[in-house]
Amino acid sequence: MGVVTGRMLVDGNPRDESFQRKTGYVQQQDLHLSTSTVREALRFSALLRQPRHVSVAEKHQYVEEVLRLLEMESYGNAVVGVPGEGLNVEQRKRLTIGVELAAKPQLLLFLDEPTSGLDSQTSWNILQLLKKLANHGQAILCTIHQPSAMLFENFDRLLFLAKGGRTVYFGQVGAGSHILIDYFVRNGASPCPRGENPAEWMLTAIGAARGSVTKVDWHQAWLDSPERAAIREELDTMERERIPAESESASGDAFKEFASSFSVQAYAVLKRAFQQYWRTPSYIWSKFALCFLCVSGLLPMYLAADLYQALFIGFTYFKADNSQQGTQNQLLGVFMVRTSIPHREQC
Repeated sequence: MGVVTGRMLVDGNPRDESFQRKTGYVQQQDLHLSTSTVREALRFSALLRQPRHVSVAEKHQYVEEVLRLLEMESYGNAVVGVPGEGLNVEQRKRLTIGVELAAKPQLLLFLDEPTSGLDSQTSWNILQLLKKLANHGQAILCTIHQPSAMLFENFDRLLFLAKGGRTVYFGQVGAGSHILIDYFVRNGASPCPRGENPAEWMLTAIGAARGSVTKVDWHQAWLDSPERAAIREELDTMERERIPAESESASGDAFKEFASSFSVQAYAVLKRAFQQYWRTPSYIWSKFALCFLCVSGLLPMYLAADLYQALFIGFTYFKADNSQQGTQNQLLGVFMVRTSIPHREQC
């Protein structure tokens, strides 16, 4: 309960409308069009999300750089497919990151639990990839829950939040997490046993782990710590010395709702939709069969329409469960039944 006040600054400047356009967001789930290839998915993102003053040739060239950087050249023309067929788990995660990199985020790349659902080796490969991107100058911010000790050491800074979003620690982790461990021990925590995972030990230290208790108010300890005072001083110095940012473009392209024009969006989306239809034979053959039955006269027009409606409504209920998607399918079937009544009366 209460009111949180403050300012939002980006590189010492107030955050403006262009912040969303300058950041990339990698979802926890790997959602991709199954019929597209890896290169097509990256080009689609680059074409629609990079600034409109960048030529198509330059966008395609940047996509090839992303493929090389993410080491995806060997399967650049592979079809994404569905989970279990097509790309494996690690390749799909790399593609998810690549789609955001293709947009060329200027400020930040945010990842939501990039190691969720991955095995230890795949998680290590993804963290090494993020480290490689950071070494190339890409600012990365990601959330992660209880990583292993080896994964934990790959992060440069840690923002540790307790229940209620209260800051417990923000700063360097250090080799072997020695900076983090030294901070907690100095403020009353028990020493970290040799060989224990620091990411799990720090949860026990603040009383967040099951069965653990603590008498230290770690949020207040952070507010009174010299580490927080040093960070506040660093932020104040950045704000004083930072030159006020000028508008990126005199024409205001950076503040427009969409990066590309309507014509470019229409062409890219239509091309992608027709490619999806063409690469889905079941859809094409079903359309051919319906047109053949209607045009050849094997079925009267009204019977063909009723047959189509019956099949559509019937398969809407096919294997429908009580989940959110299943309920939506059932409601769609009821809607189609209601809309088909006037047509039958006319026939």
